[in-house]
Amino acid sequence: MQPDTYPRTDAQRTLVEDAQRYRDYAEMSSDWYWEQDAKLCFTYFSREFEEITGVPSAKGLGKTRWEGLGRERLGNVDWAAHQQVLAERRPFRNFEYPAVRPDGRMVWFRVSGKPRFDAQKQFQGYFGIASDITATRNMETHLRQSERLAAIGQLAAGMAHEINNPIGFVRSNVETLGKYLSALLPLADACAAQPAIPQAVAQALRSADIEFVREDAPQLLDECRNGLERVRKIVANLREFAQEGQADWRMTDLHASLSSAINLVSGSLLPGVAIVIEGNRLPLVHCCPGQINQLVLALLTNAIHALDGKTGQITVRTGQHDEAHVWFEVADNGCGIAPEHLPRLFEPFFTTRQVGRGTGMGLATAFGIVTDHGGRIEVDSVLGIGSRFRVTLPTSKA
Repeated sequence: MQPDTYPRTDAQRTLVEDAQRYRDYAEMSSDWYWEQDAKLCFTYFSREFEEITGVPSAKGLGKTRWEGLGRERLGNVDWAAHQQVLAERRPFRNFEYPAVRPDGRMVWFRVSGKPRFDAQKQFQGYFGIASDITATRNMETHLRQSERLAAIGQLAAGMAHEINNPIGFVRSNVETLGKYLSALLPLADACAAQPAIPQAVAQALRSADIEFVREDAPQLLDECRNGLERVRKIVANLREFAQEGQADWRMTDLHASLSSAINLVSGSLLPGVAIVIEGNRLPLVHCCPGQINQLVLALLTNAIHALDGKTGQITVRTGQHDEAHVWFEVADNGCGIAPEHLPRLFEPFFTTRQVGRGTGMGLATAFGIVTDHGGRIEVDSVLGIGSRFRVTLPTSKA
């Protein structure tokens, strides 16, 4: 093709330059252009649509925005208000909604659109642009959680100290009470065995119901010990969440921590529940192995509870993000997490389990460990389908 040597006016040159700027922007941008017909069905996507969403353009064409995504993937979004805007043929800006890519990753989009009308002012459809704002949303969520949990961490450290002291003397008193009981029961038996005992003593022994005390008292003491042990674990989790104490940091094989945690939970798995490991060898990570073990154990325990006693599969995957970062994830095909609960997952004492089945500290502690390692934790979940927790860690800590 011969070069275009046709002389242009200043106005034409300006139009050509503007068109080139638009092409350059379109090639570099993470946005994509879209068009809809009068029925709000998509008729066109620019090439960035497939790359960002992972969905072939042909699959979305001829469908509305909500039909193409599937109602179960839309999350807690006010679609009624958005549809009202469309019904009134008004332009809209910065409408945000989530979707799930075919690979299972949740992404967030921001969409702006404008209605089109023909010469007779008949509505012809919409056109507009859409942006992938997943990274921004994740960063905003992470910052909010970090700010909130920084304050909660200080409170947790103080609570741990305050609870530790009374728990110590209550535990000591329970053990002393057990010794007293062991000494008094033989004395009561000796009195009862005497051939002739005063009437008042005999009446007191009958009122005390020694046989019942002998049977019930050890059970009561055991329940007290179990309760104290549960409180001790809560305090330990609080202190871990607040990152108290010295940690033994060293270069560690991440797969060793994963295997250790999997071995711990394997014995408690119900029939029909399987744990599958997928991943290749990773570079060593500078971390605290004990805390990483606790982190993995918390995620595995969370996945087991998500199955709620039903058959299912827990998948543990590993990978390398780049030369300086590795990741692992724990995914399950359990009950999933309601969208309104996602922002509170890592708050201490927040739990959706029944009373007595969880302390609400597992994921809070996991978040504290990940943050202390300079990493990040991300959650993708679809209610009724399952959840995926991905942890990304630097191979060396600054």
